[in-house]
Amino acid sequence: MTLIKNKIKFFWALAAFVISFIVYILTLAPGVFFVDSGELAVACIKLGIAHPTGYPLFTLIGRIFSLIPSSEPIYILNFASALFSSVAVFIFFYLISYILYLTERLNKIGSDKKKKFPAVPENINYAISFSASLILAFSFTFWNTANSIEVYNLHKVFLVLLLLVFLKSLYSDLQKKNETADSGKYWILFAFLTGLSFTNHLSTLYLGFGIMVLYFVKYGFNKESFKRLLFLIIPFILGISAYIYLFLRSENAPISWGYPHNWENFVRHISGKQFMVWMNPFSIDDVKIKQFNHFIEIYPRELSIPVLLIIIIGLIELYRKSTKFFIFTLLIFFTTLWIACSYDIYDIDSYFLAAFIISVLWAGIGLQLVYKLISKSDIQENLKKYVSYFILFVAPLFLLVSNYKSNDESKNKYVSDYTFNVFNSARPNSIIMSTQWDFWVSASWYYQYVKGIRPDVLVVDKELFRRGWYLRHMKVHYPEFYLRIKNEFDTYETELMKFEKYTDRYLKPKNESDKKELEKIQIAFFYFLNAIVDKNQDKNFYTTFEIEDTKAALEKFGKEYNRIPEGLLIRYTKSNDFDSTYIEPEFKFDISNNTIYYYDFLMKNYYRSLMLRANYLMNFGKYEEAEKLISKVIELENKAPANIISREGYKILNQINQLKELQK
Repeated sequence: MTLIKNKIKFFWALAAFVISFIVYILTLAPGVFFVDSGELAVACIKLGIAHPTGYPLFTLIGRIFSLIPSSEPIYILNFASALFSSVAVFIFFYLISYILYLTERLNKIGSDKKKKFPAVPENINYAISFSASLILAFSFTFWNTANSIEVYNLHKVFLVLLLLVFLKSLYSDLQKKNETADSGKYWILFAFLTGLSFTNHLSTLYLGFGIMVLYFVKYGFNKESFKRLLFLIIPFILGISAYIYLFLRSENAPISWGYPHNWENFVRHISGKQFMVWMNPFSIDDVKIKQFNHFIEIYPRELSIPVLLIIIIGLIELYRKSTKFFIFTLLIFFTTLWIACSYDIYDIDSYFLAAFIISVLWAGIGLQLVYKLISKSDIQENLKKYVSYFILFVAPLFLLVSNYKSNDESKNKYVSDYTFNVFNSARPNSIIMSTQWDFWVSASWYYQYVKGIRPDVLVVDKELFRRGWYLRHMKVHYPEFYLRIKNEFDTYETELMKFEKYTDRYLKPKNESDKKELEKIQIAFFYFLNAIVDKNQDKNFYTTFEIEDTKAALEKFGKEYNRIPEGLLIRYTKSNDFDSTYIEPEFKFDISNNTIYYYDFLMKNYYRSLMLRANYLMNFGKYEEAEKLISKVIELENKAPANIISREGYKILNQINQLKELQK
């Protein structure tokens, strides 16, 4: 009988896995996506070192998937992300199933009162777990991240697995009679998985406070408790030892972010020190308030209003059943918010995943209580069954339908189109300087390093020039670039090494000496940027628009050059003449009316490029060519009104017609 029940439980879990996996495959992005997608793909395919914290486990697993033959390797890595997320849903089924059992046991042990409700049949608990698993699967961010390569997808597996193994370890004494009560193997597994999880993402820390509190509440502050923790250091170290990969690949990787070849660089890289300038977890400041308000704004969208009501019911029921477990989940939820809201980045939603997972745990407990209330009601037995299953399955179905369109990335080629449009804007043998990492620079790494597209174009990231590892990267992989500006390069590199070693001295100067050091590195950077333009005159030097918008005086380089708009780029030249040899690129892209930051940015850049080039052509009397571009401007104004609020197209078109008449 037990075997049959276990099989039934497995099939429920498998059903949750299969359904979520099929949906994820249907909405999977076909290629490179926004932000770090291209860079992470290169790290996996070429066994490189990704941005902090390096993600060695993710890289190695990604490398295995990348060996599957495909004309578009990044699609296989996107496929892997869908698989990881579906595995997380599968494990979550077992987690919520165990929690439903555990809270019932804790309630029974901790209460002498007469039972309010009859015991819930096991098959109903499986149905509840199935429903909760699909609620998680189709919640907005959980689903959205599953559509493309990202470290968060593997991390979802660790978050739910760590919670399950920890609770199994802690409450092994409450196991069913036919199950082993040996907690030792669970504790060893938990410690090992914790170490391994840290090699994938530092947000493993979000679970730490809640876990430690519940651990000491259960076992107390005594010798045995600390002795067990000391013993668990060994499997933890074994798990976290995957970071050795960074040492092994630091010298030879095609991309060695952070260059962790020594202890100092290694610690800086795995601790994410580079990004600490955007985080202050120990105070309540404008960043924390802004990100918390953002969380409040997206939370109803994440799980829907009906599920939020079930969550509230679940919270109340959990408090009634087990105050300790109630506090444990609250600690994880609010620790996640506190730390994540300290991070001043745009793509923050994925950092709330632990809070969303805890929310769905509460929803599962709420669904169980809803079933109990229905089963205790006076309605007919057959009707009770239908009502129960309707309530259980309507929530995930509602999320599936309401979130499908927003999360369907199956035809999303915005990043690849934009990247190729930038490439096509550049003349042969060009240098392009940009800070548009999220939109095309990261993607360009994939297309150049993996696909071998436009090898004649050197793409440099202006912001990455502030990192010592990137200077080494340019020196090693682009020696011609380095040798041309060797003096300015070496001078700036010397100052940058001092900055990285004594960062606080520069960021928080305390005296005149510190201020002079800060001024030295700023001036060195200014001469370095100018040298890139001045000493590459035989090449075509370009920037993207945002670099021209900079307000920092010591970062405005190439002041004596004319700026010529060419496609999505600005070319630097000392010539005042019109260059008739340039071939206007035919942009290929889908027009979006999506107001999300990434799509809004792209549409505005296309609009700006067309307007700038049209004005430039008009200045040289090229009215026919300008008119063609303005027709595209008008199309953008009409089809993307949420992004393009300007209505200058028709005005300029009238001006062109007037100028053409005068020309006659």
